[in-house]
Amino acid sequence: MASNSALADAKRAAPRIVYLYLTVVVLSWAANWPLMKLALADTPPLDFVSFRLLGTLALLVPAMLAGRAPLLPVRGERAGLFWVGQLQVAGFLIAGIIGLSIVPPGRAIVLAYSMPLWAIPIGRWLWPESMSRGQLLGAALGFAGLILFMNPGLVDWASPRVLAGNAMLLLAAICWALGSCLYRCQAWHTPFWTQTFWQLAVSTVVVLAVAGPAAVGRPVHWTPALVAILAYNWIVTTALGYFLWNKILSVLSAAVAGQVMALTPIGGFLLSAAIFGGAVTLDVVASLVLIVAGIALSLRA
Repeated sequence: MASNSALADAKRAAPRIVYLYLTVVVLSWAANWPLMKLALADTPPLDFVSFRLLGTLALLVPAMLAGRAPLLPVRGERAGLFWVGQLQVAGFLIAGIIGLSIVPPGRAIVLAYSMPLWAIPIGRWLWPESMSRGQLLGAALGFAGLILFMNPGLVDWASPRVLAGNAMLLLAAICWALGSCLYRCQAWHTPFWTQTFWQLAVSTVVVLAVAGPAAVGRPVHWTPALVAILAYNWIVTTALGYFLWNKILSVLSAAVAGQVMALTPIGGFLLSAAIFGGAVTLDVVASLVLIVAGIALSLRA
């Protein structure tokens, strides 16, 4: 009886732990977008992603070997985790950093964290089922806010470069949503740290292949600020962040987890406005309210 009681207690405690994980991820990832924008003054975008992933792996490998954690996923799961990593790590980081190099960080984080809106139709496509009225209304509100956020008063539609930057950030959100939904398609037996390492490792190969030709002739200015931002990314936002994200997805669906993550762009937007300035206009506020309200309504439904 004692063991059954302990198991029941553990099951009840799990959701509370997951929301603690979400809190850590929300706060750390919200602060990172303004920091990454500052780092881009000293390094090309794809170089920054390369340094971020290589530094994280350099910390993870000895730690995992010391803890006798396997570096390879169990057989039968390597290909699945490979594609999840390509989408929610390589795809998200490459598209996101290119967009961030063009778009102000406040706007960048809102577009990149529209992930839960894309997770709803992707999830329904992967697992066909009818949507409730609340889910449909929530999705409609969220996408209406996204459309408002892209109105000509806020985005220079005459500039191909600006449009490309916004498009890359939306692509980053779609990659993240698809990767997260694919992760939820399977019950994984690989330990979480091994999952995290494998996704980062296979993504690093792709990032280096893309970053190499683009970095020719573009110097990196090594400053204390750049090193500090990279260290924050190595330890907090990448190693710990993706580890916690995998733990979260093992309990919550991508759409539900992403809905809680909607708090991230609000914090990141406000922090970016405080650091970099910029007017917080009525249409910006209205679009943020619609996006968050749509996500909240979908979660409630």
